Amino acid sequence: MLQPLTLGDKSLFDYYARMTSRKLSSYAFAPIYVWRELFQFYWTIIDNQLCVFACQNGDYFMPIMPIGASPSREAICKSYLFMLETNRAKSIARIENVPETFLPFLHDLGFRVFRKETEYLYTTDFLIQLKGNRYKSQRGACNSFIRNQSEMTLAPYQSEDYSDCLELHELWRHQRRKTCYNPLYEGMLSDSEHAHRVGLLNAEELGLDGIVLRIEGKMKGYSVGYPLNNKIYCIIFEITDTRQRGIAQFLFREFCRRKANYPFISAMGDSGLENLKRVKLSYRPTEQIGSYNAVFPVDDASSLKL
Repeated sequence: MLQPLTLGDKSLFDYYARMTSRKLSSYAFAPIYVWRELFQFYWTIIDNQLCVFACQNGDYFMPIMPIGASPSREAICKSYLFMLETNRAKSIARIENVPETFLPFLHDLGFRVFRKETEYLYTTDFLIQLKGNRYKSQRGACNSFIRNQSEMTLAPYQSEDYSDCLELHELWRHQRRKTCYNPLYEGMLSDSEHAHRVGLLNAEELGLDGIVLRIEGKMKGYSVGYPLNNKIYCIIFEITDTRQRGIAQFLFREFCRRKANYPFISAMGDSGLENLKRVKLSYRPTEQIGSYNAVFPVDDASSLKL
């Protein structure tokens, strides 16, 4: 029986997540829960695997693979059958954010897989030092920003910053619309407001922490993230006033500096946007991690039955 996913379930989620060594940023509680205003999330346990479902308008999909010590045919088959039997729109049924290492397993079960996007993993020390010609532009942008600022403060994110952060996010959305408009991007900008609101409001309970950047007392940037494990730290939100040259590069470097105890920083995915891809590639990722969606042919659903 499905249970609604609540903040109180984070410890259960973390228990199962610790059994895995997945590098994709989605395999944590926060990046799922922040979308709760757009989807209803549920969970159940099948074959000692945590199975998470997202529901919208009565149709279900899985935002991540079942989480457990090893892949479970029973958990995957039962979960997918549930979606096919429940959904009015059968095409909505899918498993998102499948790590590349699990593709052979799913192929053997009869699933078809499609590349969803790429996530970018960096060596933390490289992002802090910004040494050499390959980081010349980022280093120059940081230095330019520092030279042109007065009364600048960096501080840990606190609940008192919530309203100012959302006000900055609204400004950022308007700025981004002017520079890069297309219907898909517009939808993503609108959706992001929901995620930022939930994440910032429940930061402590979600295990999120961050920094805020103020200039002459006004909020000009914030960066927020979470530990995926003891080696990888994921940055889930990073918003700046884009009128300030170099502010994005400076804030990114300073947040990474505060996470120096994690060997790697994940900047998450590019959402299929070429401009975002170019920016993330410019920081010379240590690894580009493929994320896949898996679907099962509806006509062959009977073969999923155990």
